[in-house]
Amino acid sequence: MPMGIVGKEELAREVTAALGDWTPTQAHEQEAAFQDDLHEYLDARLNAGGGKILDSGGNFVVDRVNSDLDCDVVVSDTIGITVRQDLVADEIKRLAEQVREYQKSYTHVVVIACGSIDDDVWEQLQITYQDQHGMNNDPGSTPVMFLRRREVSYGNGKSAADYQQPADTTGESLLEMTVSAIQRRVRRLKR
Repeated sequence: MPMGIVGKEELAREVTAALGDWTPTQAHEQEAAFQDDLHEYLDARLNAGGGKILDSGGNFVVDRVNSDLDCDVVVSDTIGITVRQDLVADEIKRLAEQVREYQKSYTHVVVIACGSIDDDVWEQLQITYQDQHGMNNDPGSTPVMFLRRREVSYGNGKSAADYQQPADTTGESLLEMTVSAIQRRVRRLKR
C-alpha cells in the first residue's frame, strides 16, 4: 500500500532523527564503507520498534543501492540519502547536478559529507537548496538536507549495535515472522 503524504512526512521526521544521532563508526578508507555503515545503522534503528514517531511494526525497507543514478541509501522508496567522502570543489559541483536528479525520484533528499570538504563550495551548495519545501516530487520543492560528519566525531554516535534486538521468537509465531519477511521482500521487488 503506497504511503500517503502524512506518512512520508512522519517517515522523514523519523529518518531525520536517526541521522541526527549517527556518526560513522570509524574513519573508513573508502566511501562505500561509509555508505554501508549508514545503511546498517538505519536499517537497525528504523526497524528496532518502539519509541518512534512512526510505528510501522518494523517494516521499513532500507536499501543499499550501488548505482550512479540513485542515492546510496533509500528508505521506503521515499527518502534518498547520499554519502560522500573528502569532497573537493569539482566533486561538490558534480554533486549539485546529482541532487537535482535525485529530487525527481524522492520526496526528500539528504546529503551527508564525511571527512574533509571544500567549505566555500559546500556552503554555496547548501544555499542553493535552502528555500525548498514541499512533498510533491517537484524539483523546485523537494526538501534537501545537508549534514556534515567530521572525523573527530567518528565512533561517538549511535551504531547499528545499539538497536539490534535479540532473536526472541517466543512472542512471535513462525507465520508472523514469515509474513513480515515476505512483506519486506515484496516492497523491495516493487522498486
